[in-house]
Amino acid sequence: MNQTNLNDKKKRLIIIISILIVFIGITLAYVVGQISSGAIGNANVTADTTDNLDFSIDKDINLNPTQFNVTVGGGGLSDTAVGTATLLANSTNDTATFDYYVYFNIRSNNYTYTTEDYKPEIVLTITDPTGQPVTEVSGLTYVTVQNADGSEVSGFDITTKSGLINIASNYEITSNSSTNATVQNWIFTVTFINLTTNQAANGGSTLDAEIILSKDVKNYHEICEPGTMACDIARLYNKENPETNGLYYHNGSITAGVNSCTYNDNPVVSYDTWNYYDVTEESCQKVYQIVYDDVGSEVTEYYDSTYDDYYSETVTVEWNSETGTCITTTDGTTVLEWDGDNATESQCVGLAYNEDGEYYIGITEVGSGIFSVENVSVDAEDYSYRYSGANPDNYVCFGTDAETCPAENLYRIIGVFDEDKDNNYQVKLIKADYVTSDMLGTNGRDYIGTYNDVTSNYKGSMDTSTIVEYSWNYDTSVSKYGSNNWATSEFNKINLNTNYWNYLGAPWQDLISPTTWHLGGMTSNSDTAKVFYDGERNNAGYGSNPTRYSAKIGIMYVSDYGYATSPENWNTSLDDYNNTTVRENNWMHMGLDEFTITPLSLNSYNVFYLGDSGYLFRNGSGRAGNSARPVFYLNSDVELNEGTGTANDPYRLVV
Repeated sequence: MNQTNLNDKKKRLIIIISILIVFIGITLAYVVGQISSGAIGNANVTADTTDNLDFSIDKDINLNPTQFNVTVGGGGLSDTAVGTATLLANSTNDTATFDYYVYFNIRSNNYTYTTEDYKPEIVLTITDPTGQPVTEVSGLTYVTVQNADGSEVSGFDITTKSGLINIASNYEITSNSSTNATVQNWIFTVTFINLTTNQAANGGSTLDAEIILSKDVKNYHEICEPGTMACDIARLYNKENPETNGLYYHNGSITAGVNSCTYNDNPVVSYDTWNYYDVTEESCQKVYQIVYDDVGSEVTEYYDSTYDDYYSETVTVEWNSETGTCITTTDGTTVLEWDGDNATESQCVGLAYNEDGEYYIGITEVGSGIFSVENVSVDAEDYSYRYSGANPDNYVCFGTDAETCPAENLYRIIGVFDEDKDNNYQVKLIKADYVTSDMLGTNGRDYIGTYNDVTSNYKGSMDTSTIVEYSWNYDTSVSKYGSNNWATSEFNKINLNTNYWNYLGAPWQDLISPTTWHLGGMTSNSDTAKVFYDGERNNAGYGSNPTRYSAKIGIMYVSDYGYATSPENWNTSLDDYNNTTVRENNWMHMGLDEFTITPLSLNSYNVFYLGDSGYLFRNGSGRAGNSARPVFYLNSDVELNEGTGTANDPYRLVV
């Protein structure tokens, strides 16, 4: 029976997840403890009376280290369990193939490293059904460590790990017999490493884990242990009706029809938005080829018929050898490069000049394009949980235990993220309203002063005379417009990660996790949230700028803002977010010009920021002064105390 037939009969499936619960308490010659037993479960996936896929676990893992079996100078202590998948084919065709998933879920773990160089103390070794060791698992580090007696153990360091660990996805099992089953064994061994140093700090510690073999994907909200804020928020996800609370799960399941036009297998861009997703079947019927040269590099682009509305009139230019300039043939106007200098002779040859300031070579109508509509994923596909829509209940009171939360202490939950893919989900917060000089300070070269351009779009409740603005990075050693290197930004280092950090103070600082901020650059402000998300994490920046930066405090990504609007708008270009419907359904829009952390990679100084009406701009990092809202991630073990998430009854944290 094939997979399609199985899906057709899904109402007849019985699925029981096999689990092995392992409680681990570790000791050695210095610590007396134990690893108590758990429970074995069985699972069957029965397609009908012919095909049968069965999962089982053979035993508990039991370790009981004592001063008698783990001695000074001796070896470690190990125990093994085997997870088995068994498949019998149907008697009609004598063939069946299925896929399944293998997980190791660490539900809780309070172990620590007891050595300054972080020597592994608990190691997980996995052997796949082919008899080969598993050496690559996302979020885990494969190590070889030595016991006190010199014996070596190879496997994954899980000393401080927690969360759902995906060991294998869509692992195939095939049977060609209805009498002799295909058997696949996964061997899991947990080893306590007997170090030569004192491990007494781990006395009484426990690790609670389970082995899972499953026909279905296991998701964080289904498997996480309630009690942490990250798990409690994720479990609010309503698969059937996520719009009820605005919490959406980004597992690649949200799709939209995307229009595209191609000519000779090249994408054709709608000049209206510089976004080929917006090409229509009608506009695709006429395609223009444009090879342009704005700063000396030639790039070929194809535009649809909307180009004709904007650039139907151009004038030719020529090189004036007497003056050494490039001029128009009609009135002798000097033609400049994009950055303001005169065009060179090589740049001038064959140029067509447009009054708006662009310089083109060879504007040609080449023919009709091929129009198509493709259903594509529009969510981030990062298995995050993000709040979207007009005004979800995602408020948090942070920085105070006052009975009524002051407005300056209100934050909002962007979502729950496993940003570093280490299975430690974290809640990400953004300040609900803008900042004052008391919060971020007035020192540093990037401080400008009071925000002077407040418009009717402002949605907050602050006295606008107290809102301040900053440059993103006014480093004039890079250019007169500043620098788009976040690592050298004083707004980042002084105002956010020194002044604001100190403003938060203890014990609230202890709830915030150091974070890797992604600084991949983008070339256009007219891409979708999905394109920005991928680019922020995978693209290079400008020149030698870092693509990652570690800090406690940051500001929003463009993609954060893009995904805060309701899902039906996720396929909209970010420079069209000033559309009233998109803006009013975006809880993150607050109505002032506001910086994002995302740089433009076309040059050394441009960055992206939000306009007051909601759409995305790009401008010089030092020339423009904007406001900001600090963003940070909470530690994965932060717990909720009370509250319902409304502005009047925000979530309160255990401090």
